[in-house]
Amino acid sequence: MQNEHYDDSIIDVSGSADIPINFGTDLPVQEPASENIPRAQYDPEGWKIGKKYVRKLSLNDEQTALLDRLWFADNVFNEIEYCRIQILKQFLRAVDYLRTHCIPVNKSYATVIEELSEIIVCLQYNYRKESLNYRYTYDAVQTEIFNHILKLCENNVREVYGIKRKINTDFNYSHPDILHQYGRKIVSKLEVFLQENQHQILDADHRTNTILNENNTGRWKTKFEIIKEDFSNALAFEREIFRLAEVNIKNPSQDAIFFEASKFVSKHDRISALKLYLHYFEKDLNTSQFDRKQLTKNIQKSLFSTNEQLTDFENILNEFVTTRNLEAAIEKASQLYLPKRKKIVIDREAVENVQRQHSGTVALLEEYLRDDYEEESIPSKPAELEEGEELTMNITHQNTEIEIHKYIDELNLSEIQKEILDLFEKQSFNIPQSEMAVYLQSKNLFMGSTIDSINDLCFETLDDVLIEEEDEYFTINTDYYKKLLNND
Repeated sequence: MQNEHYDDSIIDVSGSADIPINFGTDLPVQEPASENIPRAQYDPEGWKIGKKYVRKLSLNDEQTALLDRLWFADNVFNEIEYCRIQILKQFLRAVDYLRTHCIPVNKSYATVIEELSEIIVCLQYNYRKESLNYRYTYDAVQTEIFNHILKLCENNVREVYGIKRKINTDFNYSHPDILHQYGRKIVSKLEVFLQENQHQILDADHRTNTILNENNTGRWKTKFEIIKEDFSNALAFEREIFRLAEVNIKNPSQDAIFFEASKFVSKHDRISALKLYLHYFEKDLNTSQFDRKQLTKNIQKSLFSTNEQLTDFENILNEFVTTRNLEAAIEKASQLYLPKRKKIVIDREAVENVQRQHSGTVALLEEYLRDDYEEESIPSKPAELEEGEELTMNITHQNTEIEIHKYIDELNLSEIQKEILDLFEKQSFNIPQSEMAVYLQSKNLFMGSTIDSINDLCFETLDDVLIEEEDEYFTINTDYYKKLLNND
């Protein structure tokens, strides 16, 4: 909020509220026939946060008045009701901490917030304490401090919920003495308190996690690392992966969860790895682009000790592409490693005929048949894989659909720009900058100018930047990406 200087002379118009207005007619007003229908009453203070959450948060009068002074810079995160409630609760705890545990140097002030408000008014505005503008500005500055604390609390909740992107928490004043005092008296104290107090922030519920994962496509990776660290057996691992996938049902990178899970568990359980890969395959088939990621050569060699096993799994995948029967495919994959027994059919009539003609050789014949049966019952060992032999699963995908005009024509994107956006979609809208640099170098393009050109073309449609830098990654907000797609 920008502060303005006001003259000490203020016009008071409060006495004009009860002045009757004469519309120039003495005719009686005809009431509408539907006068008994209750009318919705407009509440001019309905937007105030304290009034809105007074019951939901069980606020007292002081807390309600405090929250009424706040406003949210609305964004995708704090517009989620559950997240907003956690932010407000953390804010109330933070303010209470400042009031009870941070003693102002000047004992004439009840709290450090009041002390700092006085410092800002004096250093920034130099108003006389007796002037009318002083009181107004003092209240405005104090409100700014509360709203800044609210932003710190939002970033604190974002951290707990695994959201790497933080909102801007720059303070409104650049005066070095103000920044020094504010950092020392409030920010430094809150950094410690908020970190230690994170345990009071409730875990996100199922619905909130689903929304957060839809807008933050790489958020699942943090939970996935925890699941890997807690690995005890394949069955429990699968159960946790399915739970993770469930809250990522709207996440375009849901298939990546099963793919990475298959890679990890391949070191512990081959059948579990095949089942999870089939789940990845099923999710991937239902996406707009069929990536058909292959397991690495080393993983394939650990899963398939023979060419026959690899071929059998290829057949399972190709059959699944046609039938889309996941349950049947998983059942066949579960039996992939069972030994294959050859059935021997003995012609009893021929045996009896030989027995009649050569009764003396019956014992020898029976011994021969028994030995032959035992030999044939042992499964013949398929050709083993040679050292260094390449493994590639050959998966047939019949897709006659031709993707035309994927992005809206108004963008005027070039083919290479479309390829870059497609690459973001394939990689769940998170691409390491180093990887992007290598990719663009192969196309003889400069990274900075290429990214800027895409952002420039999309800015008019989005009124914001599409591709952003986050740590060492380039990221795209999925809501923004959807606005670029041609829905015809």
